[in-house]
Amino acid sequence: MNSDKKKKISLWKELQRRHVLRTIAIYAPAAFILLELVDIITPALSLPPWTVTLTVIILAAGFPVIVILAWIFDITPEGVKKTDSIDKSFEVISSEGLKRRKLRVSDAIITALIIVVCILVYPKIFNRDQLRKVRDEDGRLSLIVSPFENMTSDTLLNVWEKGLQNLMITALSNSAELSVRQYQQTSSVIDSRSKNYASLSPELFRDVADKLEARTLIRGSFMKAGNEVRMDAQLIDTESDEIYQTFKVHGVSENDFFAMADSITALIKNFVEIKNIKEKRNSSIIKAEQYMGNSEAFKYFMHGVDALFDLNYEEAIEWLGKAVETDSSFIKAQVYMAYAYHSMDNDIMAKPLIVRIYQEKDNLPITDRLLLEHLHAYFFETPYEEMKYARQLVEIDRMNPTYWHMLGFAHYKVHEYEKALSTWEEIFKLHEKWEMVYENPFTYFLMGDAYHQLGETEKEGEILELGLELFPDNWYILIYRATWALTQNDPDLANQIIEDYFSYRRNVTHCPEALISNDVGDIFANAGLLDEAEEQFRDAVQRAPENLQFRFNLAKFLIDNEVNIDEGIEIVDLLLARFPDHWNLLNYKGWGLYKVGKIAEAVELLRLAWEKKPIYNHFLYLRLQEAEKEVRSLN
Repeated sequence: MNSDKKKKISLWKELQRRHVLRTIAIYAPAAFILLELVDIITPALSLPPWTVTLTVIILAAGFPVIVILAWIFDITPEGVKKTDSIDKSFEVISSEGLKRRKLRVSDAIITALIIVVCILVYPKIFNRDQLRKVRDEDGRLSLIVSPFENMTSDTLLNVWEKGLQNLMITALSNSAELSVRQYQQTSSVIDSRSKNYASLSPELFRDVADKLEARTLIRGSFMKAGNEVRMDAQLIDTESDEIYQTFKVHGVSENDFFAMADSITALIKNFVEIKNIKEKRNSSIIKAEQYMGNSEAFKYFMHGVDALFDLNYEEAIEWLGKAVETDSSFIKAQVYMAYAYHSMDNDIMAKPLIVRIYQEKDNLPITDRLLLEHLHAYFFETPYEEMKYARQLVEIDRMNPTYWHMLGFAHYKVHEYEKALSTWEEIFKLHEKWEMVYENPFTYFLMGDAYHQLGETEKEGEILELGLELFPDNWYILIYRATWALTQNDPDLANQIIEDYFSYRRNVTHCPEALISNDVGDIFANAGLLDEAEEQFRDAVQRAPENLQFRFNLAKFLIDNEVNIDEGIEIVDLLLARFPDHWNLLNYKGWGLYKVGKIAEAVELLRLAWEKKPIYNHFLYLRLQEAEKEVRSLN
């Protein structure tokens, strides 16, 4: 054993012999308990706020003193004595021999202190709901409204101090999200302590809040300068003195007090209700929303987002439409509505909506403006412009998972799968830090497909399995997971997933059998099982011969996989006779002609498809580039 190690062991034994470690073990938890007690009694005894700070300084200064005294002195049955040197101590130990160590009083004291500390620390560590203490048992947010302070020189306006308090209590009491302590009980508790509202201290409000079993306070004032009257209100956590939000309204004279009271009450009501809704929902996507408008519109918006993530686009549009009807300035609701229309292949409704709201972009805050720029790029430009605006949004708010998803999806659309995955992984790092799950199902199956395209089947299976754990009925994830199981030569798992898919689509969404066959055809096609896929696509056409989309899907399969290109072109020609300008029909006829060597005709049709496309399509872009390159090589 080297000398350094011997020294370390010797020092450790000497600290034990001189009871320094035992002293620290008693001092540290005792100091913590004392701090907690001081923090509790400070407001109760109306002590100054710096009492806790002074206690921390004294305890910190006392720590080295206690350690030094413990090293020099020892408490014995005969009193306090200087600790013997190590040589003398060794002689005593040698003479007594080795004895089994007995429990001491100090052991019991240390154990008791540790138990008390654990009891005090537990709620601080494991209380994840920051507003738990603020709420009543029924989940409503508990509020106290204090009298408004008259900061004018006109004492005749003192009548408004309690008048504004009463008006606000009455208005806020109508909220289903709030539990407002009523005027009589609030006034009686406050007036029993002080009737000078300018002198009401944070400590007094802590006491009042404790008596009324509430922790959130609305404290306001009004002032006058010339012909302008201003009313301020703050939403405060009485326990920590944290100001959640500040509100201000302006008027011309005291004649505007009623209107000003209504305005500031509406601002507070909407803010608190939205805050409470977010906390109860515990969703990172919802919490990241910075909307400060109408709380009723926000509720509709939440229902719309849920429906959108459930792939129920019609219901999503209905809820989001209600949000916009309630608040026409709710930009995020209109953005989501445009995406919902697009997901239903209804760009006839989506594009005019985008054009209309895009005209208002210069009058909006920067985040709303960038959202509209991103939306406009999504429909009218390329994913590269989408990336530009999504990056700017991420730079503004790196904690918003929606912005990261938007950036990752833009990379995904141009087949930059590695960049897409590294971007989406930032979302999961955030949620791991927050100890939350990410609730956007789109990210899970898109990541699964990105891993699939890169051949990373293990990661593909993991992300899709996680997605199914969170969203067991999401049929997109079921489809991608079934494809993965087939590529892993696990037919039993694949059949089980397909059965789950059948059950959900038949019993919950009530889909026709033809649509189910069509989707199963996609599963087999993506897994490379072409015979099984062709059988399912033809079954869909047979079950619903009037459905032209199923015919087109069969044609795409026959052309993409070169199963029967000529038949695929024939089907497309029949459909073009009815829809001669449909971009995707032109796209697939051109692609089919390219595959059979008719390059010049193919280029002409692919260029026409590019002109008529509703939004950017990277597959069409790559096909056109490949065909034009072939033409140049032939010339």
